[in-house]
Amino acid sequence: MFNKPASILLVTLLLLSAIPLTEGNSAGKYNQSAGCSCHATSGTTAASVALSGHPSSYTAGQTYTLSIAVTGGVSGNDGGFSLDVNKGSLSSGIGFAVNVDSAGTSGTHSITGSSQRSWSLDWTAPSTGSGQATLSVAGLTADGNSQNGGDRWATAVYQVPEAGAAPNTPPTASNVVLGPSGATTTSTLSLSYTYSDQENDPDSGTTIEWFRDGSLLSNTGGTATASPSLTSKHQEWYAVVTPSDGADAGTSVTSNLLIIANSVPTMYPPSIAPSSPESADNLSFWIGSAIIDNDQDNITIETRWLLEGVVVSDLDNSAQVPSYATRVGENWSMEVRASDGEATTAWQTSQTVQIGGETPNTPPSVSSAIVGPSNPVTGDDLVLTYGFTDADGDAETRSEMEWYRNGAVDPVFKGSSVPASSTAKGQSWFAKVRVNDGAAWSAWISSNTVIIGNTPPVTTSIQLSQTSITTLEDATVQFSQSDVDGDLRANSQIIWLKDGVQINALDDSTTLFAQHTSKGEVWTVQVRAGDGTSLSETMLEAELSIINSAPSVELLLSESPSILNPLVLTTTTADVDGDLPTTSIQWYRNGFLEASLSNQTTVPANFLGPGQQWSVEVSVHDGTEFGTAAYGEVSIANLPPTASIEQQSPSVWIGEVVILDASTSSDVDGQVVSYVWTWSDVNGGSGSGTGATFTLIPTGGASVNLLVTDDLGATATANLPLMPVQGPVVTELEASVDGQTVNLEWTYDGPNATFNIERNGAIVATVATLEYSDEPLISGQTSYTVRPVIDGLSLQSGSSASTVVEVMPAVETANSQVSFSGSVIGFLLVFLGAGALGLVLFERRD
Repeated sequence: MFNKPASILLVTLLLLSAIPLTEGNSAGKYNQSAGCSCHATSGTTAASVALSGHPSSYTAGQTYTLSIAVTGGVSGNDGGFSLDVNKGSLSSGIGFAVNVDSAGTSGTHSITGSSQRSWSLDWTAPSTGSGQATLSVAGLTADGNSQNGGDRWATAVYQVPEAGAAPNTPPTASNVVLGPSGATTTSTLSLSYTYSDQENDPDSGTTIEWFRDGSLLSNTGGTATASPSLTSKHQEWYAVVTPSDGADAGTSVTSNLLIIANSVPTMYPPSIAPSSPESADNLSFWIGSAIIDNDQDNITIETRWLLEGVVVSDLDNSAQVPSYATRVGENWSMEVRASDGEATTAWQTSQTVQIGGETPNTPPSVSSAIVGPSNPVTGDDLVLTYGFTDADGDAETRSEMEWYRNGAVDPVFKGSSVPASSTAKGQSWFAKVRVNDGAAWSAWISSNTVIIGNTPPVTTSIQLSQTSITTLEDATVQFSQSDVDGDLRANSQIIWLKDGVQINALDDSTTLFAQHTSKGEVWTVQVRAGDGTSLSETMLEAELSIINSAPSVELLLSESPSILNPLVLTTTTADVDGDLPTTSIQWYRNGFLEASLSNQTTVPANFLGPGQQWSVEVSVHDGTEFGTAAYGEVSIANLPPTASIEQQSPSVWIGEVVILDASTSSDVDGQVVSYVWTWSDVNGGSGSGTGATFTLIPTGGASVNLLVTDDLGATATANLPLMPVQGPVVTELEASVDGQTVNLEWTYDGPNATFNIERNGAIVATVATLEYSDEPLISGQTSYTVRPVIDGLSLQSGSSASTVVEVMPAVETANSQVSFSGSVIGFLLVFLGAGALGLVLFERRD
């Protein structure tokens, strides 16, 4: 039951989606970053547009989110923008407020985005090596009335260099002037500017945009001129120059505003008919050619009739003079002027006719008309002089003068002069004059035309950056000027004199470069300010002196000084003035001055000790002043010790003690304070120890390592390989018992030795023979071992195998005499003991 309403709603939404929400350009315009031709730029509060989110320098291929905001302008929320990029590509990002063209080089607001004044879109930076990118944006504030009037837009240009690339400095444009001054619809508009580039890159790709009544023109071809066919009276013209050196575009500069002036109509003098009237003739006039108005304005004319040179006001704008108004002998003339509603031509005068019957009066004439001076500047008054002649000998009774500025009559000046305050450079002036003899006017005579020339500027001040410099420094000159024409400073004359002699290489340079100077010179700079056309008649000068440049010194200390290697100092001095510098040397050991080494370049080795910190200060003087001292510092190296192993044991036998000695290890600049031993043999035996001597018992081929350390922590190692062999051995130990005596005999196959006799593990005797008799203290089993001793060292593996014997106890016969005697002695001892005890007890009773 809901299907039909849903279908109707869907169809309605589809139809609405096909209807534009608004007219005009609410959906935006691509490629209009210089502003559009459909909205005004004046008449409301100024707008401004800003672009943010762009980097100070871009990384190739990286994407940046750009934000555009337009402020000021008309009140409300409606607005729009157009963003153009010359490198990289744009994308609309998230949302529906922004559209981007298929090339990705221009972005603008969508219909959805036309009701806001801030937008965002993405810009992906170009590839590596693309150079500086230009982001140009125009922002619009609209009043939402679906009309173009009342809106306001603004533009901005941003330059983004490539990160890591050698930066190219964009060129600049200055002195941007749109002319000619006072242009009319017959004038070709021309734009002039001064191109400058810091790297002296040529002008390449500079664009010129022409704006007429605030709208950008697309049919000017980007040239520096605009055809008269494009102009109309009262239009406001200006141009925008964006300089380019082929790699980067500079900041756009807007010219002056030029308003197209009204063209004054042109016409020829009228003629009176008939040319020889009688008293019965009506006087009429005719104009030989059509009145021309280059603006195609509607033309109206005024007429006036003159009797004897005096205007008859009752006949103003009359096409004729009726015959009843004339008398025989009267002299009549008439004047006509045309108007286009804004400008009026000068009165054009007909010939003078005389009503027939009397001798006619001959009108006077102007023999010459000259405006002087012939080459005026803005400081000169213009003065008209002329000559009067009259064939009848009549005197001049009156005259009329008109002044023409840039081809148009000036409504103010009617006399013989124009004050300088009313002229401007570049204007053209001429005058017309006619004279009257009391009866008739002469024809209008035009003077010569003069062009108001440039008034030279006046140099008003000069200042040097320093009054004294060294030969390592540059100096710059700054100056100011005044110019009644309002011209900017250009092509000024700057002369540098060294000791009164001009240095041509520095002509017109504002900088005195250091390479041109030498100590003791006096330099003078002379400046005459220029305006691009003329130089100031006033020359100002300033003076500076070249003073002494301080010398410099560098030092180098020898590497790895020690008690074996002296510390050597090498110095290098320089003086740009060519002076011969002298040096002073001071040595410091551990921060304390070593006065005995003053001005020495070598510290002998006997002064050095490991770990010491030596520093040196070298002062330099050129006879006038000290330069910056040089400092150096070095640590005295600690030389490593020498490790040495000496074998104390004369022979190395398997299983026997080996004695090693490291006391011959040495340290030339200190002492050995630590000995660490490690060893291992092929049978898995190993061990370690400390001290100057070390013992080990190898069972096979062995390697002994020694690590010695000196008092400052330096180390050294030594290695001693050992190859033990089988040593001498006691063999065939035989033991026999004879009563209480044990008789030992053995054999021995080694070098001279003595033999330790060990009974139950304890040495009981040392003999030099191969036999020994022993009487053990106790009876029973007794173990014997014979161990050879060579050079005081008891062999371990060379001892005999132990042998065990048993000694029987001895049996003795009792002796009665001895027993009796013992008994007697025993009784005596008991008796004496009892007596002594009695004496003790007796004394205690007392």
